[in-house]
Amino acid sequence: MNLHQIDLNLLVLFDALYRHRSVSLAAKEVCLSQSAFSHGLSRLRNRLDDPLFIRINNVMQPTSKAQLIAKKLSAALPLLRSALNDAMEFEASSSELEFIFVATDYTEFSLLPRLINKIQTLAPKIKITVYPAQKKLPLQELESGEVDFALGFSHQLEQYNFIEHQTWFSDSYCTIAWKENSHLKQGLTLQKFTELSHVLVSPWGEKKGVVDQVLSTMGLNRHIALQLPNVLVAPHTLVNTDLLLTMPRLIAIKLAQQESISIFDAPIDVPDYKLNIYWHRLNSSKASHIWLRNIIKELT
Repeated sequence: MNLHQIDLNLLVLFDALYRHRSVSLAAKEVCLSQSAFSHGLSRLRNRLDDPLFIRINNVMQPTSKAQLIAKKLSAALPLLRSALNDAMEFEASSSELEFIFVATDYTEFSLLPRLINKIQTLAPKIKITVYPAQKKLPLQELESGEVDFALGFSHQLEQYNFIEHQTWFSDSYCTIAWKENSHLKQGLTLQKFTELSHVLVSPWGEKKGVVDQVLSTMGLNRHIALQLPNVLVAPHTLVNTDLLLTMPRLIAIKLAQQESISIFDAPIDVPDYKLNIYWHRLNSSKASHIWLRNIIKELT
């Protein structure tokens, strides 16, 4: 007999009756009325073509066939319960799982210090491995399971059929310069913004960024004197130069404490950015992934 030919819920009834030898006690365990339990037992008897249990002295005694089934079922049911529970539960405090991320330096900077602190408190045996992002979204790696999560930076969410996301942070841009930049003694105007040269941070090698897109709508452009892949390095290149850098305000404020940097409101309307975490839909219901996504949600 193939499994699809039988309602597997009936095997749970069978197991309860085999252990209790009482319809009332077995029905109570599986949260059914005695009438519903008896109906289920009748269906199983018909399907297996055997009475399975015979009432003797008010005790439900198993037939020889029921005893054979029970022997195998007692081993199978715990495995099934374990498989289902493992998918639904995650014991973070004792887990030794490894979560694999891909990220740019800025998304690492923004999330990981707080995330690692939280994980070390709740799940000290978990390991986090981060690989550098080689492209905006590693679709193939997320699908194959090589990567659990991708940390992303976006102005407009990219839509993919099988990729889901969660935004954990949103912020604005500012423009920074060396404190001794003689061109900015009176502040940063749009004219100065377009006259001075700029640093462009481009993790994937694009020749233009969001600032250039905004300038283009205004019929303006700027000169890029330096293009870098990493935002954390970029502010340090401004020292002793007249260069400008438009970048996330969060990191600008922190780095201004370390370098001789002045922070200005950008003289153009640059849209806010979002920091997102992406994962494949195949892992949406994975208990460990749900746990980690909830941890990140708590950090926002």
